[in-house]
Amino acid sequence: MPRPTVVVTRPAGQSRQLTEALHAAGLDVLGFPLLAIGPASDDAPLRAALSHLSDYALVVFVSPNAVSFALDALAQVREGMDGPRWPPEVPVAVVGPSSVAALAERGIAPPTYRVIAPAGAAPVGADAGDEPSNGVSTETEMSAGAPRFDSEALWSQLDTTPGAFAGRRVLIIRGNGGRDWLGDRLREAGATVDAVEAYSRTLPEPTAMQWQAVRDSLKPGAPPYAWLLTSSEAVRNLDALARLHLSPQEYERLKQVQCIAPHARIAAQAQALGFAHVQPAAPGDAGLLAACTQWGNAHAGPAAPAPAPVEAAAPVAVPVAERNEAQTDRPAASAQPIHESTGSPGSTTTKAERVTPDTTSPSSSSTSSAGSTGAPFAMHPAQPAARRMNPWWPAAIVLLVAFAGGFWWLQNRVDHLTQELARRQQSNDALVQETRVLSKDAQDTVKALQAKVGALDGQLVEARDKQAALEQVYQDLMRNRDDWEIAEIQQLLTNAGQQLQLTGNVQVALAALQSADARLGRADKPQYNQLRRAIARDIARMKSLPDTDLTGAAIKLDESINQIDALPLLSGERMLDRSGADAVPGAKGAAGARDGSAPGAAQPGANPVSRLWNYVLDELGQVIRVRKVEDTNALLLSGEQGWFLRENVKLRLLNARLALLSRNEPVFRNDLAAAQAMIGRYFDTRSRRVQGVLTLLKQAQASAVTVSLPTMAESLGALHALKKE
Repeated sequence: MPRPTVVVTRPAGQSRQLTEALHAAGLDVLGFPLLAIGPASDDAPLRAALSHLSDYALVVFVSPNAVSFALDALAQVREGMDGPRWPPEVPVAVVGPSSVAALAERGIAPPTYRVIAPAGAAPVGADAGDEPSNGVSTETEMSAGAPRFDSEALWSQLDTTPGAFAGRRVLIIRGNGGRDWLGDRLREAGATVDAVEAYSRTLPEPTAMQWQAVRDSLKPGAPPYAWLLTSSEAVRNLDALARLHLSPQEYERLKQVQCIAPHARIAAQAQALGFAHVQPAAPGDAGLLAACTQWGNAHAGPAAPAPAPVEAAAPVAVPVAERNEAQTDRPAASAQPIHESTGSPGSTTTKAERVTPDTTSPSSSSTSSAGSTGAPFAMHPAQPAARRMNPWWPAAIVLLVAFAGGFWWLQNRVDHLTQELARRQQSNDALVQETRVLSKDAQDTVKALQAKVGALDGQLVEARDKQAALEQVYQDLMRNRDDWEIAEIQQLLTNAGQQLQLTGNVQVALAALQSADARLGRADKPQYNQLRRAIARDIARMKSLPDTDLTGAAIKLDESINQIDALPLLSGERMLDRSGADAVPGAKGAAGARDGSAPGAAQPGANPVSRLWNYVLDELGQVIRVRKVEDTNALLLSGEQGWFLRENVKLRLLNARLALLSRNEPVFRNDLAAAQAMIGRYFDTRSRRVQGVLTLLKQAQASAVTVSLPTMAESLGALHALKKE
């Protein structure tokens, strides 16, 4: 029959001695941790409290885990400092024997140090598990009639006289969560209680193999299983995991398995969650072992006897009459079968009863036993001296041989399996022993690594602080640099927009936009993408504008203004500067005279009369000039009025130039048209200079094409939106 199995739910690595004791007691063990112990997520409060231990009147450890993690942290805090790591004047309080043993392993034990513990909490050699789901609670749970190892028992050992803790500080080192019964009592006594977390308890995730073992234990006909529940939190975790991973049928079967709880609170928690069979146990590993052994002895079946070899015995043929008489004469032997054969391979026996002729009786030879179906021979009444063969005899022989062969094959199979199991058991025992040695080495290595990891954690915290400071400085620097870049780009765009509005200089605005886009491109930051898109659209709009030579038009106006003083008036006294085509008849002779030819000089061989006639005409042409003037007022201008006329024309052209530069097209065209009208009315339009000035004015008017200048509102709006971000 398979051995009973105990499911140990303590955290991994904290049940080695209990597991070995259960194996030695003949029980199988299944490890199924329902709690996981690890360092606290934030150990800064613990380190701060340990650095000022001398300020506390009492330090309470709630479990061996609290002792281990807190003293490891203390070693890191006091690294490099002289003197004892634990101040001798600070008493220590624990709630159970395992914590007393954990302190003794670290050198904190009487008489050097004062250790306060419940009555009966002498050091034990059991692995210390975690306390139940309490902040300051029991370490080793209790059952009825056993010593109490919990917060209440520890409180009874403290000095609870009025004023004993008034104004004094108490440090409680515990895990995360749980109740705070002892802390409340100390606060009621007037103490200032600081509760810090030295480790954390989490819910582990069992492996698929562990869940398969649990499901196999819940199948009908499975060997008996008992769950060893050592904390209330483990009970709650078991219920939560079972609801998640087991089917409703398996969950109901789990509620019917045997549970062993070392404390009344754990038993009450299990019963509240629906576990029907909860057996109490004494505190400590010894009490748990005793309860598990008692349960295992109650559920272990009788030892299976070794199968006896089959002895083939020849059946004895007994006459019916002799067998009946023998049964009549010897009633004491009638309880045993004459010829018995059972089909069970483990209990097949063959018995034969020897019958002598002296026990036969003639009176019974004539009776036929209808109920003796097992006799191989029967006497026929008509042949009392002869024997007749029973037709079922060969079938009985074949059946017996088949049973014997099957039993022999099954026995050989059982022997082979027994040898194989023994061999595997020896191999497993060797592996278990090797695993224990490796586990011990691993535990030592883990302790050393924990010390190193603690030191590395301190360095890591310091490195993180420095990294955070450097990141802050870098962010400030980058933020200032970004602000500078945005301010410079804003100034550039603002100046370009002002130039565009005041002077209409598209080229300056386009250059400013292209310079801003180049700066943003060198920065290559994603937050500038929206601004660059807006600038690109403004650049495209400005490039699409037609080319207007405003500068050239302004230069033409300046040139025209400079030539106004030299233009001839219609009322002027000096000879007009005309072209040869506009000369009056006889001008050719005058021109010849101006070229230096002598009056009346004619070509060689010319007629003297002709020469004289030409001379007279030339002289008359210089004295009398005939011209057509449409506006007679132009001829009435005096010298002073001519000067004012020229100044008015200059002012008109200057106003037209200013209107051109300020993009005021109506004023430009009005002033330019007025100047042209005045020149055409009062000046000699047949003069080459006047015609040149009019040509310049027409070219300036043609260059000033009406263009609707764009604005830079989109780029400036995108820049303001970037600054708000």
